[in-house]
Amino acid sequence: MRRDLPRPVLEAGRSVIADRYDVSSEGQLRPVGQVLRSWLGALTRSDDRAAARKAKAPRVELVLPDAEIYRTRVDVNAIISRRGDAALRARLQQHSPLPPQRAALAYALVGPGDGVRITVDVAVAHRDTVENAARLARERSDRWQVVADRPDASPLILADSRAGAETRLWQNPGVGALLAAAAALICLAAVSDRFERQADRIAAQRDILLAEARDLRLQRSVRAEVEPALLFAQSYIGLGDLLDGLADAMTDPDMPDAIARLDLQPPDAIRVLPADPALGSILLPLGRATDPESES
Repeated sequence: MRRDLPRPVLEAGRSVIADRYDVSSEGQLRPVGQVLRSWLGALTRSDDRAAARKAKAPRVELVLPDAEIYRTRVDVNAIISRRGDAALRARLQQHSPLPPQRAALAYALVGPGDGVRITVDVAVAHRDTVENAARLARERSDRWQVVADRPDASPLILADSRAGAETRLWQNPGVGALLAAAAALICLAAVSDRFERQADRIAAQRDILLAEARDLRLQRSVRAEVEPALLFAQSYIGLGDLLDGLADAMTDPDMPDAIARLDLQPPDAIRVLPADPALGSILLPLGRATDPESES
């Protein structure tokens, strides 16, 4: 993905991570440039010798002379390339002019070869030469590499101070960027979850208030239907007062001897119709009780 990016983007934020030195046949070191790494982790090499002398980088990179290196390019079976470093080195060692115990071998996968084969760049140097260069590198920095330069690609690493050390994955710039992005996503997810839980609480409170409003509306409608009936019922005299009033009316001397009919006149009177048509009807008012508990 990085190879498809424009070069200015790919090289943005470059910083020096290593000074480069050529190793002469006499064992002298000559500065030839620097190794730079961008924010995206892309490595580039500069031939600015003055910059190499001025700036102090955290590590050094020693380049062996071409006369000390045997180079070749071979095609290997893709199955062997997937079996791991040990299997691939054993296969590439067959193309080395030096015995395995005297050779320092470095390789890099180039791309697909003929058929189902993989093309591999191979560099072989005398182990003594590489160890002497490593000794010179240790005198300058605790972090170093001994490499064989390639004109069209990154150098092949013959020796590295971190060889055999535990690889710290988070030190890779690409992995660091992924970890930062993952942390940002986790923070955003936590904030989003908090707002979602708050929205859920608000929705639950809204449902409770809507239920209470429906109950109040129902009570109001029931009250609107019952209150007229209650008011109408309260407009009539109570049954106890009615009976007391009838008892008083019967003892009244003006009552006729024969009563044809009694009519209740709302709210608190009785009309007496005598059996004798010659006599007129009598309207008897009834007294209302003052105690509300006596009402029915």
